[in-house]
Amino acid sequence: MLKIRRTGNFNLQYSTLTEEFPQLVELIDLQVKLFSRNPDDTRLDNHALKRRLKGEWAFSITDSVRIVYEWEGKTTVRFLRIGPHDIAYKL
Repeated sequence: MLKIRRTGNFNLQYSTLTEEFPQLVELIDLQVKLFSRNPDDTRLDNHALKRRLKGEWAFSITDSVRIVYEWEGKTTVRFLRIGPHDIAYKL
């Protein structure tokens, strides 16, 4: 099982997102649990990012909501951002 760390920016975006859309809390929890058990689970649409976000990865919560993260070793990831494309993929 992966160890997950969260940045302050991620926590702030998570709070804002779930305050506006409380129905996402359960789905986020489910997808994060799937991810921590098996990042290659096909239901996650996990993929490496390119260009200016090279070195970061993302997986899907919904069709429009993503979690962007980076690897910190082989068993630890750090969640960087969460939200729709314009927020999750913004530096």
